[in-house]
Amino acid sequence: MAPPDGPKLTFISASETIVDVEFSPSSSVSSYDLCYKVYQQKWEEQKITKIGKDQLKGGKITTAIEDLEPGTTYAFRVVAKDADGNCGTPGPELIIDTEAVGCTPKKSSCVIL
Repeated sequence: MAPPDGPKLTFISASETIVDVEFSPSSSVSSYDLCYKVYQQKWEEQKITKIGKDQLKGGKITTAIEDLEPGTTYAFRVVAKDADGNCGTPGPELIIDTEAVGCTPKKSSCVIL
């Protein structure tokens, strides 16, 4: 029996170089590949982050994808894998923009004398 389809990703946050996402794992899956690419590239050019069940926290798997390019649009999706390494159909794509450098407000401090 083939692994199930990849789960749907949920966006948590994005900075200039990091994107945080989460998904609900299936009990019949041994591991997941979180695949991502620059939006306009082909999936053959994807990068992969391996995710094991050991990353399960509170019924969901949350992960950070680091070393991304600022001000860039990325596509993310998850592929479920069984114990033999067989891959299921990729889950739906999630499109996320990283922040542009210097675009977001920074915390400021105020001193009252």
